[in-house]
Amino acid sequence: MQESQVNIKYLKVDKNTHWLSYQRRLPKELLGKAKQLGINGTLVRPLGLTSGASTAKITAAIEACNEWRDRVIRFLTATSAGAVSKSTSYKAAQAWLEARGIAQGSLIDIDPMNPEFDGIISDALGIHENQHLPDWDKNYPEAERMPEALLSAVQHLLVTPIGHEKYHLFSHAIENYKQYRTDQIRLNSQTDVQRKRDERAYLKDLKRLSDFMEFAGNQEFTSDNCNVSLRGYREVLMQKYPDTPSTAKRHLEVPSAALRRFADEVATNVSIATLTIRGQKAKAKGRLVLDIETELPLVWAAAHDDSYDHFFRLHVFGIFSGSTASELVQTDVNNVLPDKGYFVSGGSKRDHRSRPVIIVNDTHRELLLRFSEGAPKEFTSVCGFRANQTESNHSRLLKAELRRATGNQELTAYCLRHTGKHLGEIKGVSNLPAFDRIFGWQSSSVKDDYGRAGVFSTSMINSYREITQKLLEGLPDHERPTPAASTAKVVKLHKR
Repeated sequence: MQESQVNIKYLKVDKNTHWLSYQRRLPKELLGKAKQLGINGTLVRPLGLTSGASTAKITAAIEACNEWRDRVIRFLTATSAGAVSKSTSYKAAQAWLEARGIAQGSLIDIDPMNPEFDGIISDALGIHENQHLPDWDKNYPEAERMPEALLSAVQHLLVTPIGHEKYHLFSHAIENYKQYRTDQIRLNSQTDVQRKRDERAYLKDLKRLSDFMEFAGNQEFTSDNCNVSLRGYREVLMQKYPDTPSTAKRHLEVPSAALRRFADEVATNVSIATLTIRGQKAKAKGRLVLDIETELPLVWAAAHDDSYDHFFRLHVFGIFSGSTASELVQTDVNNVLPDKGYFVSGGSKRDHRSRPVIIVNDTHRELLLRFSEGAPKEFTSVCGFRANQTESNHSRLLKAELRRATGNQELTAYCLRHTGKHLGEIKGVSNLPAFDRIFGWQSSSVKDDYGRAGVFSTSMINSYREITQKLLEGLPDHERPTPAASTAKVVKLHKR
């Protein structure tokens, strides 16, 4: 070994062996607590390197040992043998084993009758191995007994593989959910626009998770704690949003999803109840819709008027498929198939939201294809530059154009989508299974018909076309402004 290697700080060299070790004292102020806990004041750890190793490797190994020493110091600073509670026992047990140089899972596959078994127990617990004996206090008058929670946790970790710890906290569930959401954004965001939109939604959910944790605290992840905390949080939300139960529902859904996901994937012994907000369904019945006799014809005419915004006009055609603004923004012009008479709607929230939608007429087709010329194959929104704007901008635009067309100042951006279901009830088709599939509300029994653009079954598209035609009955054909056409009962879906 070179001279520079011999003088590396905290390197322990034994003349009797070529193997190197790490050796460093704990801070003086912690020596008393370390002795009380049965931890040596001088931490020693093998580096797994010989004297022939390079300086870079030895330095890296010592840095890793310094990080281990920092964890031991944090453990000693934050706790004592008498202060370890159940809520911190497993974290304390991990730090305890690290401080004593014992690996988690050391007793796995070792026969209890093997002398090595007792040796590992002694190394792990030290003087606390026999703390239940009557004369233990006489033998160790200055030491405290290890609390049962910590003793049990240490023994459990000795027979538990790394990554299979039994004890979990609310914070573990929250971190697991955050990782899941960030992974989903990374994997599903096809464009920068979509990624930014998903990130904005994620930031809102982070605030909702933070509010829940502030209410509940970082408790042990058990069925009782989860359900009691969620029920208590529900009551707080209902008091905070007495007139808008749907808002309370959104705030409750995020922590509920985080806890439920963790219970499904990690803490499988935990069961979490499904909670609802009182009044949320009744509130939904009060959604505004267009008056079918007076306002819908005005909005339908605006959809064929070039003076109205392109995005608004597309959204009006979305009445007949329940398309939301976000779904239109996520719709790729490359998935518009004019020769087949439909396009594949975007939709990242649920798989069944991405679905075939009938092209109503030539005006609708032109609006969908307006940005198709020279569009790259990866993704171009049918909404053009509107795809780069936020949801709040979309809502303001739709509301302004909707009020301009009807003169009704009470209407909102959501009225168009709700009008579609209302129209289906009036036309007597809302009870058909295909109606729910057209509007993207049915997640079962449709997967066999769904696939990449252009491979949907002909019978399925025909059933969609029949229902769409039914919804269009009574609306004038603004593409053929003749007396005969304007009084027609059905708007033809294709012109030859």
